[in-house]
Amino acid sequence: MKYFLLSLSLIATSLIGCGSDDDNTTNENTTDYFPLTANSSWTYTNESEDLTSEDNMFVFGTQQEDGVQYTNLDTQEEIPGGFMAGLLTQNLVRKEIGKLIVNGVLGGVPIDGFPSISIPLDNVVLYDSNAAIGAELNSISDSFEQTIMDFPFIISYTSTSIQGETLANYQTYTDVIISRIVLNLEINTQIQVGGTTLTLPILTPQDVLIVENYYAANTGLVFSRETLDYRLEDLSGIPGIEIPFPEQSTTVTNSSLISFEIGN
Repeated sequence: MKYFLLSLSLIATSLIGCGSDDDNTTNENTTDYFPLTANSSWTYTNESEDLTSEDNMFVFGTQQEDGVQYTNLDTQEEIPGGFMAGLLTQNLVRKEIGKLIVNGVLGGVPIDGFPSISIPLDNVVLYDSNAAIGAELNSISDSFEQTIMDFPFIISYTSTSIQGETLANYQTYTDVIISRIVLNLEINTQIQVGGTTLTLPILTPQDVLIVENYYAANTGLVFSRETLDYRLEDLSGIPGIEIPFPEQSTTVTNSSLISFEIGN
C-alpha cells in the first residue's frame, strides 16, 4: 500500500510539472516590441506648448559590457529633444524575452535652475510584456546634498518604472503595450535659528516627472508623453531664502513616431 501511494504521488507530481511548463510556454509573450536590428531607424516629432523639434534615432551598433551584449542607439541631432530619445541614446539597451532593459545613467531634470540629479540605471527594465498591469519593474531611491545660494539642499529621489496596460489598437498600430517612468522628488533645506537647526521643506514629495511610453509590436516606441509638474512650498515669509527655479511649473511634451524602418 505504501508503494502504491508513493507511485500515485510521483505521477501527480509529474502531471503538475508538465502542466506548469505548458502554461508557461503558452502564456509567455515573446512579441518583439522594440526591434534593435541593424539599419533600423525611427523619426519622432516632439511638441510642447512653445517648442517643436525632431529626433532621428537609429541603431548605431553593439557593445559588450561585462560579458553582455548591448545595442547602441544614436540620433542625428547632437542633443535629442525628446526625453526617451535622450534616455535611449545616452545609454546602452538590450532585450530579454518580453523586456527592454537600459544600462547607464539618467542625468539631469528638465527644470531650469533645478539641482543636477544623476540616477544610476543598472540594467533597469523599461517594459516587461509578461508583467501584470501595475507591476513595479524597478525602483531606485537615494538622496544627496547640494549647496545652493549658500543653503544646503537635501534632495531625495525615487525613480520607478511601472508596467501598464496592453492595447489591441492604438492609432494605426496593433498590439501596443504601455509602461511608465515616474520620478518622485523631495527637497529640504536647513537654517540656523538661535543656535537651533531647523529643517524646512522646499518641495514636499511629489511625482515631478511622469513619462508614459507606448510600444507597438515589431515597431518600437511609437508615442511618449512627458509630464513635468511640481509646486514648491511657500517660503516668502522666511527672509534670506531665494529659490533659483520657478515656484511651480507644468509642462507636457508629446513625442510621436512619424516614420520608421526596421532592418533585417
